[in-house]
Amino acid sequence: MSSPKRIGTIRVLRRYPVKSMAGEDLDRVFVSYAGLVGDRAYAFVDNRNKTNFPWMTGRQGHEMILYQPRYVHPPEVNDLRPEAERFRAEVVSPEGEKFNVGEAKLQKHLEDRFGRSLKLRFSERAMTDARPVSLFGRATVQTLSSETGMTLDYRRFRANFYVDWESGEPFFENSLVGKTVQIGDEVTVHVVERDARCAMITLDPETAKASPEVHRNVVQKHEGCAGVYGAVLREGIVQVNDPVYAV
Repeated sequence: MSSPKRIGTIRVLRRYPVKSMAGEDLDRVFVSYAGLVGDRAYAFVDNRNKTNFPWMTGRQGHEMILYQPRYVHPPEVNDLRPEAERFRAEVVSPEGEKFNVGEAKLQKHLEDRFGRSLKLRFSERAMTDARPVSLFGRATVQTLSSETGMTLDYRRFRANFYVDWESGEPFFENSLVGKTVQIGDEVTVHVVERDARCAMITLDPETAKASPEVHRNVVQKHEGCAGVYGAVLREGIVQVNDPVYAV
């Protein structure tokens, strides 16, 4: 039996403790069927939004993406601590004020800042928009930078796995839709669909300044999609520099 073909290398692992706030780069993480452990475990619901997308995000308040969350003691697989302790997290505002996630003080602060009635939700299952994990080629970031004439920070695309593909091709990840990849020694992911992008990718992760031309370029040149979504078929640990194989 032939060995699986190596098609790429994981260069960045990224998790978002609070949906639509800033993310954090990781050296290693456990990937479950529900996504990266601790990814989008917290989210704020906009009580005025009665659609099937209830979340308070950077689309309603651009500065939401500048809040920096972190786990006090990052959750791990088979962690036997009580849930409240496993997922205890802090958030630092753009002005440097620190809050505990879950305390009424943070909710009021966000409500006052964004003028909305909010409600906090918690789930051990990642509260993603579509599928448990997302992949993005670093060559895709470079091509989008060239097309827009801007130096685009990879963080604005809010993916979990940023990959250097062996082929070096931008948008190579699109060719994986309908196929299965193995990441490292354990994790397998079925690539389900392309990621249809919204106005979130217009926001600079350092300043929250909107550049509508980024989304306009993706719509006009790439059918509105950049990156891909995947469903986890086998759980395990993923580390930076792990190989990605076609299986």
